Amino acid sequence: MRLVRPHIENIAKQFWSVTNLDKEPPYDLSGAISLMFPIDIVQLSQLSTDKIKQWLKQRNVQIDTEVNDRPVHGFVIFYRGAGFIFSDGGDDERERRYTIAHEISHFILDYKIPREKIINKLGASISDVIDGIRPPTDEEIVKGIVHGLNVKPFTHLLEKKGDGSFLNSDVYNSENAADELAIELIAPASRVVADILQGNKPSSFGAFSDRCRLVLENRYKLPGLIANDYARLLAYKVTGGPSIMSRMGF
Repeated sequence: MRLVRPHIENIAKQFWSVTNLDKEPPYDLSGAISLMFPIDIVQLSQLSTDKIKQWLKQRNVQIDTEVNDRPVHGFVIFYRGAGFIFSDGGDDERERRYTIAHEISHFILDYKIPREKIINKLGASISDVIDGIRPPTDEEIVKGIVHGLNVKPFTHLLEKKGDGSFLNSDVYNSENAADELAIELIAPASRVVADILQGNKPSSFGAFSDRCRLVLENRYKLPGLIANDYARLLAYKVTGGPSIMSRMGF
């Protein structure tokens, strides 16, 4: 039974295997990020894109975020191999935790892995291009095309338009992948299911879903709405969905 896409599951397993901070939930996500990546986690009240720009400007970090001002729960910026993750201090602890998981997932999926792939294919000197230090040479552009790589600076993910809507299907898919990895980092599906079943056969869809939601909220500290939706998804995969009788209201 496949609960999560294999590459997402493998990335999450590798993440925790390096830090060894996943012995008992809730896992120390911020601590793991600090150990693994050159990333600062910044908490600001009433977070907005303009407030992020001001924070960066005050510290002489020259990055153009290229977005209209709007309130956000989280934001990630990639900068020359490092980065900043911003979360809203007004959100509760579970929301902030999920935000950090979502943004580090963007860092891994949309920056770290593609960056390593480009450097592996085109050599270490290409890091100056993807870090925005210099433009690519004609030869580097051609090599990038040959290998199917987009040779350009990586600074941040412009995930939405100024009004918050998705720009295109690629961005939509990127957001979904980041959500999937974020949940797997906080609550690995195989562990969650094992916690619920404890060696027993799956119960009914409704019973499994209800139990799963409580475990996700109380043990793994997922936000309520996300826990509810993910519990139903896992329940479908484990039990096959509601019985015909329950669907008919019996």
